[in-house]
Amino acid sequence: MRLISLNTWCGRSLYPLMAFFRKRADQTDIFCLQEVLNSDQEATDRRHPDEHVCGRLFPKLAAELRGFDGYFAAFEDDPERMSLAVFVRRGLTVRTVGDLIVHKYLKPQETGSAVFTHRKLQYVVMECGGRDLMIVNFHGLWNAGPKTDTPDRIVQSRRLAEFLGNFAGPKVLCGDFNLLPDTESLRIVERGMRNLVREYRVPSTRTPLYRHYDDPAEPNFADYALVSPDVAVDRFEVLPDLVSDHAPLYLEFH
Repeated sequence: MRLISLNTWCGRSLYPLMAFFRKRADQTDIFCLQEVLNSDQEATDRRHPDEHVCGRLFPKLAAELRGFDGYFAAFEDDPERMSLAVFVRRGLTVRTVGDLIVHKYLKPQETGSAVFTHRKLQYVVMECGGRDLMIVNFHGLWNAGPKTDTPDRIVQSRRLAEFLGNFAGPKVLCGDFNLLPDTESLRIVERGMRNLVREYRVPSTRTPLYRHYDDPAEPNFADYALVSPDVAVDRFEVLPDLVSDHAPLYLEFH
């Protein structure tokens, strides 16, 4: 099974992003995507003036990935809110698709580059090698500060770890965690899982499009891929494609 996890940066780099999916579609079974919008462009422009984000990113991706089934994790209270999307190659056996809120802001805000909104995990349970496998796509909360421990992040990680623990089979967790490697919030999620970014000694998961990329005081980590011990990893790497301020993570496993 071949998986790519990517924070799409809300399509700010739209043409390179679409070219990336065209190039990678034939070599990928599952795309786990963060920062995806499914609102009309007029509504998006009102919320994000001067941000050049793509409101109809989900249908644009669906049109590009014609051999895949796409699932968007919409928020019931605000369907225009930024969220998660998973695309699974058509023909693979999908048992269940769902999502779960793991963090709620008392006063959600999504204007300009300030996105203080509820956060979800999205999951797909599918057949893989004669057993059920769970893929979890996750985008952790952002608070405009450093990606260090906060009470909210600790609670969010405990909810995520509890959800993972309720599934007895093999599992893969990936996404933009908005966490630094040396945090208790990440260690909570790592228990019983292999953190491939740590294991493979990845030096960074950001790209030069990230505004702090050249700042040695700002650690360039946010994205992770974790697997349970019963998942055999054949290949893991950070892809060089410059399509977002986050680098794509590629995982091949069985």
